[in-house]
Parts: sequence; structure tokens; C-alpha cells
Amino acid sequence: MLASVPVRAAGERSLPVRAGAPFAAAAAVSFCALFFSGGAADAPLVWIGGAAVVAAALTAAAMLAGVLPAAAPGGPAAAYAGCLLGLAVWAGTSTVWSISPDRSWAFANRTLVYAAFALLGVLLAVSLPRGPAALAAAAALLLGLVLGWALLAKCLPALYPDYGRVARLRSPVAYWNELALLCDVATPLALWLAAARGRPPGRRAAGALLLFAATVTLLLTYSRFGVALALVAAAAWVAIDGERVESLATLALGGGAGAAVFGIALALRGITHDGQPRSVRGHDGWIFALVLLAAGAAVFAAAVALARFERRRPLEAARRRRIERVAAAVALAFALAGLATSIVFAGRIWSEFTNPVASQISESPGRFRELSSSNRWRWWSEEWRAFVAHPGGGTGAGTFELTDERLRRSPLVTTEPHNTPLQFLGETGIVGLLLYLGAIAAAALGGVRAWRRTTGPERAAVAALAVGSATFFAHTAVDTDWSYVATCGPLLLLTGALAASGPVRPLAAAAPRRLLLAAGAAVGAVAAVYSLAAPWLAQRELAAGHWQRAHSYDPLSTAALTDWAAAEEGAGRLARAASLYRRAVSLEPQSSDTWYALGAFYFDHAASRQAYDALSKAWTYDRFGPAGEACGLLDRARHRVLGVWPASCPGGRRPRSP
Repeated sequence: MLASVPVRAAGERSLPVRAGAPFAAAAAVSFCALFFSGGAADAPLVWIGGAAVVAAALTAAAMLAGVLPAAAPGGPAAAYAGCLLGLAVWAGTSTVWSISPDRSWAFANRTLVYAAFALLGVLLAVSLPRGPAALAAAAALLLGLVLGWALLAKCLPALYPDYGRVARLRSPVAYWNELALLCDVATPLALWLAAARGRPPGRRAAGALLLFAATVTLLLTYSRFGVALALVAAAAWVAIDGERVESLATLALGGGAGAAVFGIALALRGITHDGQPRSVRGHDGWIFALVLLAAGAAVFAAAVALARFERRRPLEAARRRRIERVAAAVALAFALAGLATSIVFAGRIWSEFTNPVASQISESPGRFRELSSSNRWRWWSEEWRAFVAHPGGGTGAGTFELTDERLRRSPLVTTEPHNTPLQFLGETGIVGLLLYLGAIAAAALGGVRAWRRTTGPERAAVAALAVGSATFFAHTAVDTDWSYVATCGPLLLLTGALAASGPVRPLAAAAPRRLLLAAGAAVGAVAAVYSLAAPWLAQRELAAGHWQRAHSYDPLSTAALTDWAAAEEGAGRLARAASLYRRAVSLEPQSSDTWYALGAFYFDHAASRQAYDALSKAWTYDRFGPAGEACGLLDRARHRVLGVWPASCPGGRRPRSP
């Protein structure tokens, strides 16, 4: 049953709000994104993203139609959601000039899903009483469930068998750095729960326990930037919040216990070493579980005891200020030492960071000692070159994989440059970057306004959410966050809710114009869901061998065209097959795969000159792909046309002509 509650903003009449439905919808889609997104997979995005689109559209339509009380979210929130929606539209528009229209369509769909999450957050904020506190508590609960499951999967090998291959903690989001990001966001929320002196001891202890779980999980991801970002987030919270001594005590208690448990885990091969058999993982998992339970119970009990002690004997103001000054002096000393070290060893640090030879580092805990960018500098340089060549509209949304294949100097390939702002710059040009930065600026302005308009516990909740949001956007500068709905979806939703927090201005009763807008929202949701589902349906038809049907669902798919062409070739309809292969090349003229498929077709049917030209194009766009294989089709085609055969081929023998 939906609860009707009054919300009163300064100088405005009270607004009745039914908060149950939007809150339940936001919680449900966030839970699904966190636990069932399957990493960067596209298939779960269809139903999770579709649910987010439908939830946002139905909530907006209900408000416009007068079913739910409507309120204006304010300029920053509207700009935030508008910039993300504009980014999705611009990404979709880039299919017109994209070097891979199919990839651009998929990227636009993903961005549309994130815009729907953001819009749902905005709509949720205008329908929630005491919005920031309720949102922060819900976010802390969801993150606690994620961290609990992540650690449980380490204790019970059956929950996540892949830890036998690579030990880095990553369940349930499938990527360690994204799990580390969730730990970073959980840090200020945990401190918000634990630091407020007015809360019951049990709730404060829950915050300390959340920080403990976040610390253990974060360290087991072996994410270097994640650890650094968590320290910055904790420092930012301590600087902003008024309960600094309580925050420092929580950091010492929860963070210290988490670091100690990680130290024990390093001695358990089944927890922190790759390639361990299930028997070793099972044995060490039980030991790790007992250590976790014991340490967690100790943290909870100590936090409760500390909270009760503070109630009985409150800390004097003078002593509190002395503790804060000492902590500030220690933090400043560490910061200056770090800065001095960076200056002294700047040359070595920069050399190791940019060195492509040292870019491949281990996945073990020893990576904490490494300074390499792990190939990021190479990818960033490639994306910058793509932007310089196409500054206006970029190469097309989601096309970095083709850029990397063309420019790479090693067999390693990736789909994103591990820097979201730079990715928007290189793939969607200046317009895309400005839209992304506009969303960040609008969110920041909304957070500042929410901070100014709130007091007491609500202001503390705003601060925790703001630090978490800033942490998320900072993390997008070093990783592939835009590929993961598990992080982007819920965190963009929280950011939208933060941007819309504050006084609400009720709108007049539903008018015919607003009813038309409500209908438009519903129609837009149907179109968005079809856009999400069509490529997925095409993949299903392609797997079933229905190439024409797959092409009808996704006319931009080169895979559908080349598979269809291969079927026509097998049936002896060579003219039709050649036409389909050429259509695939025209869709992706800078794709090594399409040129190679065309060259292989020509080679098999004795069109040697055409084969040599097409295979040379394939090598140009990816020298480490199939066209670059020694003594492969390109070398054989070159021999047919030019009479040249590499001496490095086996025995130096010339292959027989087919």
C-alpha cells in the first residue's frame, strides 16, 4: 500500500507524496544490476535496462498524468538527466558516420539505460520524504549485501568456481576494479552510519561493520587505484563531517581489522593465489570464513561498546580539537612525504607508468608495488590520436576496439581505452565530452544546493552521497566503468537523486498537454525497449542460423551479413555472396574482420588480385589479426600476384595453388 506523506519545503505548501512505488522500482532495478548484470555482457542489459527504462517512463507518466503527485526537480537535476539523455541520442546519431555502426548502436543503448537510471533517481528524489537519509541508508544496505556476497563466494568455492583460475575478488559484478569502486562508494556511507553520535549503538556498529567488509573486499580485489580512491574518500568525509573523532575511530577500528584479515588471507593459498584446486580453496575458505566471522563480531562488539562509552562520557570539546589537530598533522605529514617522494622519483615513476614493456603486471597482491599503467597509457594515446583525426564527431560511439586494432603494437586488444571522458572525446567528439562533463557539473551543482538547503542528519547524508558520487566520476577516468551496469546504473541513479534533493515545487493538476507528454513517455519507453532488444534478438537468430532474420532485426550487424554470405557461398550463389561481403565492408570499412572475410572469399575463388588487395586492407587495420599470420592467406595471395614467398615459412617451400 502506498503511503501518502507530506513534504514541506521552505516557503512552499506541503506536497503529498506516494513514495512507495518509485522507491521500490529504484531498489529493484539497482539490486538486479548489482547481482545479475553478468559483468559487461549485453544480454542482461536488455532486461535490466528495459526494466529501468520502463520504471522511469511509468513513473514520469504517472506524475504527468496526475496519478502520482508531480513536482519540479529543479534546474541542476533536469540538466543532469537531460545531458545523459542527450549523450545517448548523440551516441545513436554517431551511427551515421561511425566506423562501426553496430557498435555505436550498442553503446547508445547502454547510455540510454544509464540515462533511465539517472532519470529514475531524479523522480525518486522528488517523491521521497527525508530523501538523502533514506537514499543513503538504502545504498548502504545494498552495498552491504554486495560485499557480503563477495566475501561469501571466497568462503564457499561452489558459489563462484572461477576463483580457482584467478583469485582476485570480483563476484558478483565480474570485474575486480568495479567491485573496488563499490567498496570506495561504501566507505563514506559506512562512516556516515558509524560517526553520528545521536544514532543507536547498533546502527553505528553496523557502519563500522560495513567499513570492515569494504576494507577486506577492497584489498582482495588488488585494485591499486581503488585503494587510493578509498583513502581519498575517507579523508574527504573526515574533512567535511563534523564528527571527525568518531570517523577516525571507525576508520581505525573497521579499517584496521579489515587490513589484519587481509594479512591473514595472504597466508591462505586458496584465498589469494591463482590456480588452486577446489580442495585447497574449500579448506582455506572455511578458515577464512572463521577469521571473517571472528573479526566481524569483534568489530561490531567494539563499536557498540565505544558508542555506549561515548554516551556515558562525552569527549570534551578541547580534547576533541586536540585529537583533530594531531590527526590533521599526521595526514599532512604523510601527504607531504608522498609528494616529496613523487618529486624525487618522478622520472622513474613516469618511465614505469608509460613503459609498454612493463605494462603487463601480475594479478597477485604484489601488484600493489607496481607503478605501471597496465597498458592504459598506450590506450589513452591511441584514443587521443583518434580524437585529433576526428575532433568533431569522433570515430563513432563504442568503436575504440577498431582504433586499438589499427594502432596497437602488440597482440593485446581491448574494447575501451579505460578512461570514460577520453573515450567520449575520441568516439563522440567534443560534443559528446561536453555532454558528459555537463552531466557531472549539473550533478555537482545539485549536490552543492542540497548541501546548503539541508541541516543536521540530512546534511551528513548529502555529504556521504556526494563523496560517493565524486568517487564514482573520478574512477571513470581510469577504467571501463561505462561497460558495467552494475556500477553505472545504481551510482548514476544515486547521483540523480542527490542532484534533485531539496525543496520541491508542486505542479498544477494534470492538463491535456501533460497528458500528451505522459503518453509520449510511454511511447518512448516502447521504442527504447525495442532498441535494446533488437540487437539481442539478432544475436539469437544468428546463433540459430537464421541470417536473414538476424539482419532484419539488426541491419547494422556485419556478423549477420558475413554469416549470410558464407551460407550463400556454400549454396553456390557466388554473386549474391560477393554482394553481401561487400555490404559488410561498406558498413565497417576500417574493420580488419570484414576485409579479411572478403579477401578469403576472393582467395577461395581464384580472384587473386582482389584477394591480395582485400587481405592487405585487413592487415592494415590489424597487423596482429588473421591477416598477419605468417604464411597465411595474405602471404599466399601475395605469392600468387607478385611471386614473392617469405623465406621464413616452413622449409621455404611454396604452397600448392588450390
